[in-house]
Amino acid sequence: MIALAIALAALVGAAIAWRLAGRAPFRLRVGLRVVAAGAALLSTGIAGVVACLHLAGRLGVDQLWFRAPAFYVAVTLVLLALAAWFRFAGRPLIRFGIPAVGLGLVAAALLVVRSDGRSTPLTMLLPSLRRAAPELTWTNMAGEPASIHDLRGKVVLVNFWATWCGPCRHEMPMLSSMQKQYADRGLVVVYLSLEEREVVEPFLRAHPLTGTTARLTHAADYYQAGKFYPISYLVSRDGSVEKRWSGRPTEQWLAASIEAQL
Repeated sequence: MIALAIALAALVGAAIAWRLAGRAPFRLRVGLRVVAAGAALLSTGIAGVVACLHLAGRLGVDQLWFRAPAFYVAVTLVLLALAAWFRFAGRPLIRFGIPAVGLGLVAAALLVVRSDGRSTPLTMLLPSLRRAAPELTWTNMAGEPASIHDLRGKVVLVNFWATWCGPCRHEMPMLSSMQKQYADRGLVVVYLSLEEREVVEPFLRAHPLTGTTARLTHAADYYQAGKFYPISYLVSRDGSVEKRWSGRPTEQWLAASIEAQL
């Protein structure tokens, strides 16, 4: 919000400088117009960075663009600042060239981020649209098969994890705590691993979890199992996917998301 406040202040400053330029002497007028254009460009850059951070999920899963009012404020500021820039900037080469260079740099940065192999799957950056949970089956530590459809009528939190995954170890104790807190209200946390039982069991003895620990047997492509860790899905009582995320959310956001389904 501080960044957006600065962007708004820069935009207001650009408008004031432009208005003053209309009544100023020629020499001062040129300087004020340059200040107005620069302030509009600064506002565009700041608001654009904030919008991109929300789009990329860099501010946390609870601040993804479709969940964060600040994203829409940032986009509005970008549009207003761009309109001001195109009005204030004089020469066509500057007016169109600088925004084009900026867009090129953003595109290059996105390509670098997306190519490092650790980026959040693109589907995690989109709303789930309450899709019916696709086929998902597992075998629990007692060797008993089960399916996501067997838990219809419960609120189910499905977590894909791996023993070697640092972010998983950071997130799972919180999921275990949620299971303890909401078990009597119908929450079931299912921890699904692709690793062999001989690998998982020693880990679970050292790091006990509350909930259902199991080995994945089949997952529809929708879940992207094994492509990125950790990935989690919150499924409502009627079997629709209400939320999905990668990485550890804040405890407050997760608790509110669970309570909304109970």
